[in-house]
Amino acid sequence: MKKHILFISLLCLVGLNATAENLIVVTQQETGFYSQSWFCSGSSPIQEEEIKKNWNEDRYINSIAYTSRGWFVTMVKGVKWTNQAYRYSGSWPDDWIHEKFRDGYKITSLAASDYQWMVVMSKNTDYTTQEICSAPWSSLSEWITKWWNNDYYITSIACKNGMWTVVMSKTDLYTDQAYMSSSTVGGIEEKIKKKWNEGFRIIALEYSGSEYLCIMCKLAKGKTPMQKYQINPSDVKTMIKKEWDGDYNVVYIGG
Repeated sequence: MKKHILFISLLCLVGLNATAENLIVVTQQETGFYSQSWFCSGSSPIQEEEIKKNWNEDRYINSIAYTSRGWFVTMVKGVKWTNQAYRYSGSWPDDWIHEKFRDGYKITSLAASDYQWMVVMSKNTDYTTQEICSAPWSSLSEWITKWWNNDYYITSIACKNGMWTVVMSKTDLYTDQAYMSSSTVGGIEEKIKKKWNEGFRIIALEYSGSEYLCIMCKLAKGKTPMQKYQINPSDVKTMIKKEWDGDYNVVYIGG
Protein backbone atom coordinates (compact mmCIF):
# COMPACT_ATOMS: atom_id res chain seq x y z
CA MET A 1 0.00 0.00 0.00
CA LYS A 2 1.28 3.45 -0.90
CA LYS A 3 2.08 5.91 1.85
CA HIS A 4 0.58 9.23 0.85
CA ILE A 5 3.02 11.68 2.32
CA LEU A 6 2.10 15.37 2.31
CA PHE A 7 4.31 18.26 3.26
CA ILE A 8 3.69 22.00 3.48
CA SER A 9 1.20 22.96 0.77
CA LEU A 10 2.36 25.58 -1.67
CA LEU A 11 0.30 28.61 -2.66
CA CYS A 12 1.01 29.94 -6.14
CA LEU A 13 0.89 33.69 -5.75
CA VAL A 14 -1.16 35.61 -8.28
CA GLY A 15 0.42 38.49 -10.15
CA LEU A 16 4.08 37.67 -9.63
CA ASN A 17 5.91 37.16 -12.90
CA ALA A 18 8.04 34.38 -11.43
CA THR A 19 7.93 32.03 -14.39
CA ALA A 20 10.97 33.73 -15.93
CA GLU A 21 13.10 33.89 -12.78
CA ASN A 22 14.41 30.35 -12.62
CA LEU A 23 15.95 27.55 -14.63
CA ILE A 24 15.95 24.16 -12.91
CA VAL A 25 17.72 21.19 -14.53
CA VAL A 26 17.19 17.65 -13.18
CA THR A 27 19.48 14.90 -14.52
CA GLN A 28 19.49 11.15 -14.00
CA GLN A 29 21.41 8.01 -14.87
CA GLU A 30 19.90 4.76 -16.22
CA THR A 31 17.24 6.51 -18.29
CA GLY A 32 17.65 4.50 -21.49
CA PHE A 33 17.91 7.83 -23.34
CA TYR A 34 20.58 8.57 -25.88
CA SER A 35 21.44 11.26 -28.45
CA GLN A 36 19.81 13.96 -26.33
CA SER A 37 19.55 17.50 -27.67
CA TRP A 38 18.41 20.75 -26.08
CA PHE A 39 17.67 24.31 -27.16
CA CYS A 40 16.13 27.47 -25.74
CA SER A 41 14.26 30.36 -27.34
CA GLY A 42 15.50 33.38 -25.38
CA SER A 43 13.03 36.22 -25.88
CA SER A 44 11.55 34.60 -29.01
CA PRO A 45 8.52 32.29 -29.22
CA ILE A 46 9.07 28.58 -28.89
CA GLN A 47 11.35 27.17 -31.60
CA GLU A 48 8.86 25.08 -33.56
CA GLU A 49 11.21 24.51 -36.50
CA GLU A 50 13.84 23.11 -34.14
CA ILE A 51 11.27 20.72 -32.69
CA LYS A 52 10.33 19.53 -36.19
CA LYS A 53 13.99 19.06 -37.09
CA ASN A 54 14.53 16.84 -34.04
CA TRP A 55 11.31 14.91 -34.71
CA ASN A 56 12.64 14.19 -38.19
CA GLU A 57 15.77 12.75 -36.52
CA ASP A 58 13.56 10.43 -34.37
CA ARG A 59 13.88 12.42 -31.14
CA TYR A 60 10.92 13.14 -28.85
CA ILE A 61 10.30 16.00 -26.41
CA ASN A 62 10.96 14.62 -22.94
CA SER A 63 10.90 17.91 -21.00
CA ILE A 64 9.97 21.53 -21.55
CA ALA A 65 9.59 24.66 -19.42
CA TYR A 66 9.42 28.43 -19.64
CA THR A 67 12.57 29.64 -17.87
CA SER A 68 14.98 32.52 -17.47
CA ARG A 69 16.29 31.49 -20.92
CA GLY A 70 12.83 31.46 -22.49
CA TRP A 71 11.26 28.22 -23.68
CA PHE A 72 13.73 25.45 -22.88
CA VAL A 73 13.25 22.09 -24.61
CA THR A 74 15.07 18.76 -24.34
CA MET A 75 14.54 15.96 -26.85
CA VAL A 76 15.81 12.37 -26.81
CA LYS A 77 16.01 9.04 -28.53
CA GLY A 78 15.41 5.86 -26.55
CA VAL A 79 11.80 6.35 -25.40
CA LYS A 80 9.11 3.77 -26.24
CA TRP A 81 6.73 6.37 -27.66
CA THR A 82 5.63 5.94 -31.27
CA ASN A 83 4.27 9.39 -32.08
CA GLN A 84 4.06 12.85 -30.54
CA ALA A 85 2.12 16.09 -30.93
CA TYR A 86 1.92 19.41 -29.09
CA ARG A 87 -0.31 22.42 -28.81
CA TYR A 88 1.23 25.85 -28.18
CA SER A 89 -1.57 28.32 -27.46
CA GLY A 90 -2.73 31.18 -25.29
CA SER A 91 -5.71 29.27 -23.91
CA TRP A 92 -6.00 25.79 -22.43
CA PRO A 93 -6.51 23.46 -25.45
CA ASP A 94 -9.25 21.31 -23.92
CA ASP A 95 -10.85 20.13 -27.17
CA TRP A 96 -7.49 19.23 -28.69
CA ILE A 97 -6.45 17.26 -25.58
CA HIS A 98 -9.65 15.21 -25.59
CA GLU A 99 -9.30 14.58 -29.32
CA LYS A 100 -5.79 13.25 -28.69
CA PHE A 101 -7.01 11.15 -25.76
CA ARG A 102 -9.45 9.46 -28.16
CA ASP A 103 -6.54 8.74 -30.53
CA GLY A 104 -4.53 7.04 -27.77
CA TYR A 105 -2.22 9.92 -26.79
CA LYS A 106 -1.39 10.92 -23.20
CA ILE A 107 0.13 14.11 -21.76
CA THR A 108 3.88 13.59 -21.28
CA SER A 109 5.05 17.21 -20.75
CA LEU A 110 3.24 20.35 -19.61
CA ALA A 111 4.50 23.92 -19.27
CA ALA A 112 3.25 27.50 -19.18
CA SER A 113 4.45 31.07 -19.33
CA ASP A 114 2.27 33.98 -18.20
CA TYR A 115 0.71 34.01 -21.67
CA GLN A 116 1.14 30.61 -23.34
CA TRP A 117 0.46 26.93 -22.74
CA MET A 118 2.62 24.15 -24.09
CA VAL A 119 0.99 20.71 -23.89
CA VAL A 120 2.95 17.74 -25.26
CA MET A 121 1.14 14.43 -25.87
CA SER A 122 2.69 11.12 -26.88
CA LYS A 123 1.43 7.75 -28.07
CA ASN A 124 2.36 4.32 -26.64
CA THR A 125 3.19 5.64 -23.16
CA ASP A 126 3.10 3.80 -19.83
CA TYR A 127 -0.02 5.76 -18.84
CA THR A 128 -3.42 4.07 -19.24
CA THR A 129 -5.75 6.93 -18.21
CA GLN A 130 -5.28 10.52 -17.03
CA GLU A 131 -7.16 13.07 -14.93
CA ILE A 132 -6.58 16.85 -15.02
CA CYS A 133 -7.43 19.58 -12.50
CA SER A 134 -6.63 23.31 -12.32
CA ALA A 135 -6.84 25.18 -9.01
CA PRO A 136 -4.70 27.05 -6.47
CA TRP A 137 -2.29 24.51 -4.97
CA SER A 138 -3.75 25.06 -1.50
CA SER A 139 -7.07 23.54 -2.62
CA LEU A 140 -5.71 20.54 -4.55
CA SER A 141 -4.87 18.22 -1.65
CA GLU A 142 -8.26 16.46 -1.52
CA TRP A 143 -8.35 15.94 -5.30
CA ILE A 144 -4.80 14.55 -5.36
CA THR A 145 -5.55 12.17 -2.47
CA LYS A 146 -8.69 10.92 -4.24
CA TRP A 147 -6.71 9.86 -7.30
CA TRP A 148 -3.78 8.54 -5.26
CA ASN A 149 -6.32 6.21 -3.66
CA ASN A 150 -7.21 4.98 -7.15
CA ASP A 151 -3.56 4.23 -8.01
CA TYR A 152 -2.93 7.40 -10.02
CA TYR A 153 0.23 9.51 -9.68
CA ILE A 154 1.05 13.14 -10.43
CA THR A 155 2.97 13.06 -13.73
CA SER A 156 2.86 16.70 -14.95
CA ILE A 157 2.42 20.10 -13.31
CA ALA A 158 2.43 23.72 -14.48
CA CYS A 159 1.41 27.06 -12.98
CA LYS A 160 -0.16 29.88 -15.02
CA ASN A 161 -1.52 33.10 -13.56
CA GLY A 162 -1.98 31.72 -10.07
CA MET A 163 -3.53 28.40 -11.04
CA TRP A 164 -1.75 25.06 -10.89
CA THR A 165 -2.68 22.50 -13.53
CA VAL A 166 -1.98 18.96 -12.36
CA VAL A 167 -2.08 15.83 -14.52
CA MET A 168 -2.47 12.50 -12.70
CA SER A 169 -1.92 9.24 -14.58
CA LYS A 170 -2.71 5.62 -13.89
CA THR A 171 0.58 3.80 -14.35
CA ASP A 172 2.73 1.01 -12.97
CA LEU A 173 5.91 3.09 -13.25
CA TYR A 174 5.69 4.15 -9.59
CA THR A 175 4.84 2.61 -6.22
CA ASP A 176 4.65 5.69 -3.95
CA GLN A 177 4.59 9.47 -4.26
CA ALA A 178 5.16 12.58 -2.17
CA TYR A 179 5.26 16.31 -2.70
CA MET A 180 6.95 19.06 -0.73
CA SER A 181 7.60 22.78 -0.88
CA SER A 182 9.91 25.42 0.56
CA SER A 183 10.45 29.15 0.16
CA THR A 184 14.24 28.74 0.07
CA VAL A 185 16.74 26.76 -1.99
CA GLY A 186 18.28 25.39 1.19
CA GLY A 187 14.89 24.28 2.47
CA ILE A 188 13.94 22.37 -0.67
CA GLU A 189 17.43 20.84 -0.89
CA GLU A 190 17.06 19.45 2.64
CA LYS A 191 13.66 17.91 1.87
CA ILE A 192 14.82 16.43 -1.43
CA LYS A 193 17.88 14.88 0.21
CA LYS A 194 15.70 13.26 2.89
CA LYS A 195 13.38 11.71 0.30
CA TRP A 196 16.32 10.59 -1.87
CA ASN A 197 17.60 8.69 1.18
CA GLU A 198 14.18 7.03 1.47
CA GLY A 199 14.36 5.84 -2.15
CA PHE A 200 12.26 8.54 -3.84
CA ARG A 201 13.31 10.21 -7.09
CA ILE A 202 12.37 13.63 -8.54
CA ILE A 203 9.84 13.68 -11.36
CA ALA A 204 9.03 17.43 -11.22
CA LEU A 205 10.66 20.49 -9.64
CA GLU A 206 9.20 23.96 -10.18
CA TYR A 207 9.35 27.49 -8.80
CA SER A 208 6.34 29.77 -8.70
CA GLY A 209 5.38 32.82 -6.71
CA SER A 210 7.86 32.57 -3.87
CA GLU A 211 8.25 28.83 -3.30
CA TYR A 212 9.74 25.70 -4.81
CA LEU A 213 7.49 22.68 -5.36
CA CYS A 214 8.94 19.19 -5.81
CA ILE A 215 7.11 15.99 -6.79
CA MET A 216 8.96 12.75 -5.99
CA CYS A 217 8.17 9.06 -6.58
CA LYS A 218 9.44 5.63 -5.69
CA LEU A 219 10.14 3.84 -8.95
CA ALA A 220 8.79 0.37 -9.70
CA LYS A 221 11.02 -2.68 -9.18
CA GLY A 222 12.95 -0.81 -6.46
CA LYS A 223 14.97 1.22 -8.96
CA THR A 224 17.00 4.05 -7.43
CA PRO A 225 19.05 5.63 -10.25
CA MET A 226 21.42 8.44 -9.33
CA GLN A 227 19.97 11.93 -9.73
CA LYS A 228 21.28 15.48 -9.60
CA TYR A 229 19.72 18.90 -10.04
CA GLN A 230 20.88 22.49 -10.35
CA ILE A 231 18.89 25.66 -9.81
CA ASN A 232 19.98 28.57 -12.02
CA PRO A 233 23.24 27.06 -13.34
CA SER A 234 25.56 29.88 -14.40
CA ASP A 235 26.68 28.03 -17.54
CA VAL A 236 23.96 25.58 -18.56
CA LYS A 237 25.79 24.45 -21.71
CA THR A 238 28.86 23.35 -19.75
CA MET A 239 26.69 21.87 -17.00
CA ILE A 240 24.67 19.65 -19.39
CA LYS A 241 27.79 18.52 -21.27
CA LYS A 242 29.40 17.52 -17.98
CA GLU A 243 26.28 15.55 -17.03
CA TRP A 244 26.21 13.79 -20.41
CA ASP A 245 29.89 12.87 -19.96
CA GLY A 246 28.95 11.22 -16.65
CA ASP A 247 26.14 9.20 -18.29
CA TYR A 248 23.40 11.46 -16.94
CA ASN A 249 20.58 12.75 -19.14
CA VAL A 250 18.21 15.66 -18.53
CA VAL A 251 14.91 14.20 -17.30
CA TYR A 252 13.17 17.42 -16.24
CA ILE A 253 13.40 21.15 -16.90
CA GLY A 254 11.65 23.43 -14.42
CA GLY A 255 11.00 27.13 -14.55
